[in-house]
Amino acid sequence: MQYFEWFATTVTGLEDLAAKEVGEIAGIPVHPDIGKIFFKGTFEHAAVINYSSTLINRVYLLLAREEIETLEDLYRITRRLDYTWIIDPSQTFAVKAERHNKRLPFTSMDAAAWTGRAIIESFKASANIRLKVNLDNPEIEFYCLLRDSEVLLGLDTTGESLHRRYYRVYAHRAGLQPTIASAMIKISGWKRSESLLDPMCGGGTIPIEAAIKLKNISPGLMKRGIRLEKLKFVDLDALKKIKKKIEDSINRDAVADITGSDASPKSIEGAGRNIEAAGVSDTVKLMIRDCLQMDKWLTWEPDHIVTNPPYGIRMNVRDIVGFYRRFIESVLRASPNSKLTIIISKPRTFTSILEEKNYRVTSSREVMYGRLRATIISSER
Repeated sequence: MQYFEWFATTVTGLEDLAAKEVGEIAGIPVHPDIGKIFFKGTFEHAAVINYSSTLINRVYLLLAREEIETLEDLYRITRRLDYTWIIDPSQTFAVKAERHNKRLPFTSMDAAAWTGRAIIESFKASANIRLKVNLDNPEIEFYCLLRDSEVLLGLDTTGESLHRRYYRVYAHRAGLQPTIASAMIKISGWKRSESLLDPMCGGGTIPIEAAIKLKNISPGLMKRGIRLEKLKFVDLDALKKIKKKIEDSINRDAVADITGSDASPKSIEGAGRNIEAAGVSDTVKLMIRDCLQMDKWLTWEPDHIVTNPPYGIRMNVRDIVGFYRRFIESVLRASPNSKLTIIISKPRTFTSILEEKNYRVTSSREVMYGRLRATIISSER
């Protein structure tokens, strides 16, 4: 087996969790970095990660990693590579570029254009064929990441980001990223034998992510396909065997005490559709309930409460601090012994409320929730 250099992107703040998960999935050493992880592995390893990871967005074959100052440097680095083993002449390609260093004297669009030109000229010099570009729906996509004074040039093996889960048939207007939901469940310490409640479940993402963990459903495997399957040098028979092995490990009969509730009937209806699409209707229960009056309807004490409350931005909650306080008081009245894991936009305020109510914060980590800085806090009494 031939080993290559790879990197995979993830939510900033979850790199260590992503590295641990990928290491466990693939059985290889993994090194976390800012917003990504690096590892050495085979194409089979990349396939397993694409199919099975719950915390990764995309997996890239690393083609170049060098210092850069100008567009000429970028062109030179890209032009000298051989692409004939990667692209079939009949396939279309595109380049996506992201510049994270504003001091570089060019834009992301400039970087994409120069990289694309270098790839075309390199291929033409080797095969005497001019490659076709398709910016909307390319069969092959290269990724040019510019950070500090370094460029990472990668070959996308994923396609549509893995955080876009197969079950998202209903999109809640303030829906939580499934990768973050999965991380929250890991951080909470929830075990399959324990009960879990999300009292502000929205579209049901947290309960669903718990249920697919329970059943060992690999989210990437449930997608229509990954870009790795279109690469000319990949053994499709080997991929079929990998997929079959992963499919055989699914335990669809596994059930647990997982509940989602929300005050919005529309959200619960949408969550029901997502749960059905996820294939976990037999283990996730839904209820229309008010999270601020949990003592009036919560007839059991869940081991874990894991939830994503409104931030006061898109959900029109004017007194967000008052809402947080009333929610914690509701939890205390209904289920004081539950472990609480929550993602919040005002960590200092929320932590002070927890401490006031005699909660002990067991972990706290900042993550980038889109462009918003949020904090995942776990606590118990």
